[in-house]
Amino acid sequence: MTQSEIRNKIKEIVNENIRYADPKDSINTSKFHGWEAKEFAGKEGYCIQSAEEVLDDIIHDLKSLQREIATSPSLATS
Repeated sequence: MTQSEIRNKIKEIVNENIRYADPKDSINTSKFHGWEAKEFAGKEGYCIQSAEEVLDDIIHDLKSLQREIATSPSLATS
């Protein structure tokens, strides 16, 4: 795996996870309908996960990527 591919994978991991703690992301706003959408959608605190939970997930996913790169000869950096 090239350095560029590793950087892109890191960005992908962070971007995919951070959506769950962003109140304005569609993953959170789409869960509200009707009056709820006007009242709650996009407001702080109405997210699937807290920022701390997302941070834990990002760390876990990055450590998994690190192990994957370290243990797979085909993913050795070029």
